[in-house]
Amino acid sequence: MLHEFLQIVKTIFGTIGESDPRPNTYLARLFHKPRYNEIVDIIRDFIGFKINVLIDVGCGRGILNEFLLEIGVRVDLYICCDINELYLQEAKGVNIDKVLCDAHNMPIRERVADLVVCSEVLEHLKNPLKTLINIFLSSSQYVLITFPDEKIKNALGFRYPEHISDIELRDVLYIAGRLGYRVKLHRKLYFAFPPHLFDKIFSFSYRKLWLFSIVLRIFSRILRGLCLIKTEILLFEK
Repeated sequence: MLHEFLQIVKTIFGTIGESDPRPNTYLARLFHKPRYNEIVDIIRDFIGFKINVLIDVGCGRGILNEFLLEIGVRVDLYICCDINELYLQEAKGVNIDKVLCDAHNMPIRERVADLVVCSEVLEHLKNPLKTLINIFLSSSQYVLITFPDEKIKNALGFRYPEHISDIELRDVLYIAGRLGYRVKLHRKLYFAFPPHLFDKIFSFSYRKLWLFSIVLRIFSRILRGLCLIKTEILLFEK
């Protein structure tokens, strides 16, 4: 009985891969799928439906390409870069070029891509700043980066063992600025209990229930600060 119960729990909370949004599991739907949806929406809205060359740093199984195809974004050459050969073998698409490499030393020419994406990878690297420089140098126009803000969670002792580096927003902005990039978009994605739900209620009720709405806005800001799992999303343009 206990074994069966543990198997059910594993099925509910487990995912196929570390950041795989495809299985119908709790973690995939709560954390991974919203992040991928946000990334592809940003690409569609700010870059467009046609990309000549896209480099996906730490691509895993090339899932981002599948999400882009679903919303009609076409990439002429999708370059998958990952250190895991088994993941690369699972990446699908006639337009895919697979590069087995360490993110610290990518064999990519400078300014070869229209867009470079690096999502939830930097925190896994020993020298994320070196990788950041390579990422910005590899693009001729756009760079999209996401990384977790885990200060509160780590302080409470809930650090993921595979997250070996803490990424500081100021460092990312400094490197981008030094290499000639400006911030085109900066958002935070909140998971598990998103404060932006309160913002929607605030916008709806502001004119009629202004005092209640102000309380909601304050509560929303508190939730943002206390949220244990949140991700920084930045789109840079050269």
